[in-house]
Order: sequence, then structure tokens, then C-alpha cells
Amino acid sequence: MTGVADCRSPVEVSLWRNRDYMYWWSGTLASTLGSSVSAVALPLLIMFDTGSVFAAAVVGTAERLGALLTQLAGGALADRCSRKAILVVGAILQAGLMAGIVWLITRSSVNVPGLVALAGALGMVGGVVTGAVMPVLRRLVPRSQLAARAAQEQGLNQVAQLAGGPLAGILFGLARWLPFVADVASYLVAAIANMLIRTPLGPDRSHVTAEKKPGIVSDIREGARIVARHPFLRYTTGWVAVTNLVGNSVMLLAIALLKEQHAGPQVIGLTNAAILSGGVSASLIASQLIRALSARRTFLLGNWTYVMALGCVALTEKPWQLAIAAGLFVFAAVPTASVWEAYTASLVPDALFGRVGATTMFAAQSLTWAGTLLAGALAESLGASVAVACFALFLLPYTLANHVTNNLDVLRTPIDQVPEIVPQ
Repeated sequence: MTGVADCRSPVEVSLWRNRDYMYWWSGTLASTLGSSVSAVALPLLIMFDTGSVFAAAVVGTAERLGALLTQLAGGALADRCSRKAILVVGAILQAGLMAGIVWLITRSSVNVPGLVALAGALGMVGGVVTGAVMPVLRRLVPRSQLAARAAQEQGLNQVAQLAGGPLAGILFGLARWLPFVADVASYLVAAIANMLIRTPLGPDRSHVTAEKKPGIVSDIREGARIVARHPFLRYTTGWVAVTNLVGNSVMLLAIALLKEQHAGPQVIGLTNAAILSGGVSASLIASQLIRALSARRTFLLGNWTYVMALGCVALTEKPWQLAIAAGLFVFAAVPTASVWEAYTASLVPDALFGRVGATTMFAAQSLTWAGTLLAGALAESLGASVAVACFALFLLPYTLANHVTNNLDVLRTPIDQVPEIVPQ
């Protein structure tokens, strides 16, 4: 499929036979695998060198804050500039910054300020790239396949992270800089894969020239206004912010729990892989699960599973117990997030998707930095088990509110029948 795939496409093919989507998928698989390796290796490097969970959290926070600083601007740029160029150039810049981390590690013992600076810059580039990703996928995937695409992407992330955990442990054991060299290579593979995409990724020249936008700041404001006015988008921006605050800290807390249980790098890597296998399993059945339960029921059940799974994680005493409980959390995340992503993508027209999508993704990442810092602080002061229990309680208000709010009523409508937002 080389033409623009939109909601009006009369003929649909399997995503696995969608040539340009598979180029994107393959490049993203490579970069996600590399990032998963470095995401496990970096806290290992810092914790085993300095003994501080909080220092590892600070470096992770720097990358997330960097992404937040540029994500909204990245979405506005995606509605103005070549989205393909953003993907390709961004991946090359990310490779260069990761090479800087390799250089820093090989020259000295752990330099936390230097890692903070490079991680922040890496996040800033990633924020711009993220702004282009969803508009690109809207061009490559028909509307009726958006939920399947979201589940497939969740599976991609889980497979990459599943392999990344043990691979990080193996590479880290050979040389502490080796996991980060692998990440450099992964970004270069992503750049090449994105170069091979033939489908016009937009934005269309007619939209760019006809609208005569006064500036990027105006685009950002327009995206925020659209989100604020729509009940589903408004409600779920808050929900996804809180959910990601918790979800993005789960692996850090898992590492802290395993370290308290005196696990070594290899055991930590294998346990992380076992946790992520829950997401891989969910990605294989997410589409069928959503169809069987309905989008709304899937969303409600997934949120309750989050709370119960984290409660079980807090009570674990052995790595295999942690793997099962945390794996259930990751399993629930796939269909739940797929429902949110698919309905958000279906509601927003292509010409607005960069700025609106960036606003929703900004919301999704807006509290992750705070979650990482809070996880590190709670784990050091109260212990990792108490920290996990606190994070389970953070999810409870939204889990209860989901049953009484009218803002989720759009989930009762089949996704291919959801009307697009009309700008006011």
C-alpha cells in the first residue's frame, strides 16, 4: 500500500502486508530495542556505581523533561514541515547524542551531570520526533485498523523491551559501554528504514499554504483548545497523565525491588523480560479482546487490573512473584492503551493531527518525570514495596471515576463510525 491510507480507503490489507507501514515498524522495532537496552543498562550503571536509586531517577527525569520541552513544538512542526524529514533527521541526531553517552562512559567513572545533560538533549530530539509519529501513522494505516495498529505497536514495544532486558544484562556484563553502542546502531537503522517509506506523509501543501498560520505558538494553542473542548480528549488527557506517571515508574521500581532482594544484573534483566512477556501476550489477543468485551468494558477492566496488579507487586518477596504480578500490569496496559490511542486517532482529522496529537502525547508524558523522581525518593526513604503501594493508590480515583463519567461515552460507538472533530 503506497497511497495515503485514510478512513475512506475502500480496500484494506493486513498491516503485515502494508509495505510502508512495515518499513516504519521495522525501524521503530530497531530503535525501541536499542532504547530498551540502554534504558535498563543506564540505571544499572548508575546504581551499581553510585548505589543511588535517586541518581538513576534524575537521569531518567532529565530525558523525560527534555521531551516535554519540545513535544508541543514538534506537533506543530509536523503540521508544517516534512514529517519524513523529521523522522530521519531526528533519528540521526539521536544516534549522535547516544554516541556522546558512549564517549562519556568510556572516559571516566559515572559522570551523573554529564549523563543528565546528554539525556536531556536526547529527550528534546525525541520530543520533536514524537510529534510527527502519530500523524505519520494516520497516513499509513486505515481508520478501522487503528486499534489493531495500536495493539501491534504495544506488542512491538513489549517484544523490544522483552529482548532488551536480558540483552542489556549480557552486554553490560561484557563491557558497560556496549549496551549504548547497540543503541547508536539502532537509531541509524531507524533512519534508513524511514528513508525507504514512499507514502506521502504530509503535511499536504494545500493545508500548509491555505491556512496561513500566524505561528507555531498559535498552532500549539489551537491544539490545546481542541483538546479542552472535547469531553473524551479532555478527560483522557488527565487519565493518561496519571496512568503514565505510574506506568513509566514500574520498571524502575521493579529494579529497586529486585536489588533489595539481592538480585544481580542478569537476574534483573531476565525478570524484566518475564514482566514484559505479559505485554507480548496481550498484543497477540488485544484486538480480539476489545471486540469481545467492547472498547468501554476493556478500558474499565484494564484500569482495575492496574490497581490490583500493583497491589500484588508490593507484596512480592521473590523475583518470580514480581514477574507474574508486574506482568499482569503490563498485560492490561496493551488493550487499555490501544483503546485510548485508537479513539484519539479516529477523532482528529489529518490536518490537525500534529498539534492535537502532540497535546495529548504531551499530557501523556507530562507527569512521568515527577513519577520517576517520586519513585526514586519513596524507594530510598520508605522502601520499594511501599513505593509501589503508593503508586497503586494514585490510580484509584480515576479507576472509580471511569464508571460514572459521561466523558467516555464515545467508547460506546464503533471506532469506524466515530465522527471527526470539526474545528470551531
